[in-house]
Amino acid sequence: MYKTVIILAILVLLIPLASSSFASTTEILIHTGSADPNVHLTFYPPIINAAVGDMIEFGNGDTVAHSVTSGSPVSGPDGKFDSGTIAPGKYFRYTLSSADIGILHFYDKNYTWMTGLIDVKASPTGTKVINNVGADAGDGKTTFSVEYSSPKDIVSAVTYQKDKSVTFTLVGKVDNNSILVLKIPTGLVNAPFLGVWLDNVQTKNFTVESLSGITVVTIPITPLTEQVSIAGSAVVPEFGPIAGLVLIISIIATITLARFRPNHKLV
Repeated sequence: MYKTVIILAILVLLIPLASSSFASTTEILIHTGSADPNVHLTFYPPIINAAVGDMIEFGNGDTVAHSVTSGSPVSGPDGKFDSGTIAPGKYFRYTLSSADIGILHFYDKNYTWMTGLIDVKASPTGTKVINNVGADAGDGKTTFSVEYSSPKDIVSAVTYQKDKSVTFTLVGKVDNNSILVLKIPTGLVNAPFLGVWLDNVQTKNFTVESLSGITVVTIPITPLTEQVSIAGSAVVPEFGPIAGLVLIISIIATITLARFRPNHKLV
């Protein structure tokens, strides 16, 4: 019975962890022991493919501080990014831009055997990205990148947990009616969608297509459209990866203590 409860608790709490993995963020790790000159570990993976708009997250899993700088030990920094000191357990994020297209080299200035590269491609034609969507909800650490295509630009996204919705604000001058296509990670807004609103007016003129971990929403908009809201059955989970794991451990500990607590009888 206790084993069943523990397993169910773990499965339920790991659902948000799985759903958050669909965010367009690529992780590059610094492993424990990377600072040891006798081991010569480097970034992992040392080579990745990415596109403009993607976010690269460098995580320090070592027991000492590291850094990551664009360029190479031979030619030095190229000025695109420099993380500064990344303490153990911390990370540095960098969003790729059109200036990064091509081979982007990086290295650790303190441990120069640590090198890597990113093969940066242009975004698919007409595709744009808004990053860090969902940072204003849940634990603030579970965020997503939303790809979209539209003549207008999305400048902000606000998450409303009470309404289970996300509102996107658009800017840009256009003369004709057009189409907004949103590729929404299921961890951000979970289908089935309960409604779509254009400037606070509900519309039924939209289509939905479900892909692997992504819901594609196609919505006709007018030159005057400034806000698009999507409401679903759930939004960014209340518990992110770290909080979820802590809660799992707490539940297991509570169950274990209750199971093995000695019985005291009054005499």
